[in-house]
Amino acid sequence: MLEPLFDAELDYQPGMPPLFEQPGSTMCAMAPVARITTGDGAQIRFEGRGYGIRSSPSDPTWRVAATLHFTTSDDRYSWLDGALALWEGEFNEATHHARYSAFI
Repeated sequence: MLEPLFDAELDYQPGMPPLFEQPGSTMCAMAPVARITTGDGAQIRFEGRGYGIRSSPSDPTWRVAATLHFTTSDDRYSWLDGALALWEGEFNEATHHARYSAFI
């Protein structure tokens, strides 16, 4: 059974390169990469692979899902080093706002 790991909300600046690497009209491949700094100062990196879909080319909301792979050299989070997780969420192309939930 999957357990919640974290939630993320992101606002992208207009003019930034798109989150999606290979956008199509209703489907795109994506490869999120990020570094998280925890409240206690640990650095955790993740890379992902997934897809986004939307109902039509005029729909600004992409539903996304990806697998995530974590790496860290911080001993406090060694349980996460090499772990695989899933995330799902939405990216709104019109508002440049994204919301994701990750599960492990």
